[in-house]
Amino acid sequence: MFNFTFKYILNYILEEAYKYCESVARSHYENFPVASFFIPKNKRKYIYNIYAFARLADDIADSDSLSPVEKTIKLNKLDKELKECFENVYDNENNEQLNIFKALHNTAFELNINSDEFSNLLKAFKQDAIKQRYDKFEELIEYSNFSANPIGHLVLNTFGYHKENDEELFRFSDNICTGLQLINFWQDVGRDLEINRIYIPLTEMQKFDYSEELLFKKIENDEFISLMKSLVEKTKVIFNKGKGIEKKLKGRLKLELKAIYNGGTEIIKKIEKINYKVLSERVEIKKSDKMKLIMKTIF
Repeated sequence: MFNFTFKYILNYILEEAYKYCESVARSHYENFPVASFFIPKNKRKYIYNIYAFARLADDIADSDSLSPVEKTIKLNKLDKELKECFENVYDNENNEQLNIFKALHNTAFELNINSDEFSNLLKAFKQDAIKQRYDKFEELIEYSNFSANPIGHLVLNTFGYHKENDEELFRFSDNICTGLQLINFWQDVGRDLEINRIYIPLTEMQKFDYSEELLFKKIENDEFISLMKSLVEKTKVIFNKGKGIEKKLKGRLKLELKAIYNGGTEIIKKIEKINYKVLSERVEIKKSDKMKLIMKTIF
């Protein structure tokens, strides 16, 4: 009787932890994968948990009330708590964070995931906390290796795929995720300026005789348009290398990845449609677009 009661309590605590993660994901729905419609119900709790962890770190890195040093301290503490949670040890007085870590331990155990993917995500957030400018395009690729690619790996892990069994599948995923990260940069140029962060590399601006000063003045001259067009074209080359992932997958995950790819393509088309003037207009996937993308993915 005691064992049954204890197990019931543990299951209840875990269920509540997952519910909290779902509430975090749904409260930031505009940033959630456009194709979450295709994620099977029995997999969603894991995706919500992964998202909640990333959201927790992202909110620290993007905080306008914390200094770079304070952000780094908090993210280092998060890293320590991450490692402890994989050992089923919890030293956290924040009930909300405790929910995320308890669910994370269970997610990792049930899906056979090690802590490396989550640690890599934290590396990107730590970089965001202190680095606000980039010199070369290659630096963005390196950043994406930590900020975006681990998310793709974790989604594949959720469906039972692991890198050691299919490296080509994970290469396709990396191209899609890096492409999506770059697309997000060009979509959010204006928003990032508000927190004094510029992802457009300095060397790329110099190629087109454009400057940081003009960027902050939101000057969308011919040079800016040529600059953004060049960056979008570079992004398309990377992103399109991931399209072959469809042939490696089946079932609802295939539809999910296909819809995510279609969503990224749609953002690119919208940027092109406004003639790359992303400073005066932020393109986004609207509810009507989501329905069209779902139908396009299915049919």
